Amino acid sequence: TGRDFNSVNDLFDPAFKGKIGMLTEMRDTIGLIAMSLGIDLATPTFEKFQPAFDKLQEGVDSGQIRSFTGNDYVDDLEQGSFAACIGWSGDVVQLSASNPDIGFSIPESGGTLWFDTMQIPVGASNVEGAAEWMNYVYDPVNAAKITAEVQYISPVQGVQEELRKMGGDAAALADSQLIFPDASTLATLQSWGNLDEEEEALFDAEFAKITGA
Repeated sequence: TGRDFNSVNDLFDPAFKGKIGMLTEMRDTIGLIAMSLGIDLATPTFEKFQPAFDKLQEGVDSGQIRSFTGNDYVDDLEQGSFAACIGWSGDVVQLSASNPDIGFSIPESGGTLWFDTMQIPVGASNVEGAAEWMNYVYDPVNAAKITAEVQYISPVQGVQEELRKMGGDAAALADSQLIFPDASTLATLQSWGNLDEEEEALFDAEFAKITGA
């Protein structure tokens, strides 16, 4: 881009018209836009988030947004189809290792923090096996191997130390702010509050209408 991007508004700068990518994940795209408008993600309602949808619609109508993608945005960045986009930190850690011109920044208004969960369904036929698997992946030694591969934030304490023990490229990851953000960085991040079934349907329908999904 020839300059730093520090604000979500930079994605709507006409200088980059037709060169901006957004994610097909509603919470990631709408979440960042909403935060830039001062909307709290912890208490989401469709009415409160309408300005974020309106801003996204304006970006589509004006041709500012080139396309909505999953993590195939990686190819668009490498090929130069996107000047900038909303993306996931783990992808950029891997990309920047081979292309230092690609970087990741958290907007001044903050970023979104997401997580996956493991659950054992009621009535599962192999509870013991599921619990054994959970214990395995939450062991710091094994969790460090996962982190070295996927390069996302790990919820497991002790992973940073295990990466250092692994040496080489894995040890270098132990110093990455994108994988081990400090307290001041974490303080700028928000996670979504719960949407009830009716609200979630409204959010998804509006996002699908705008993105053409």
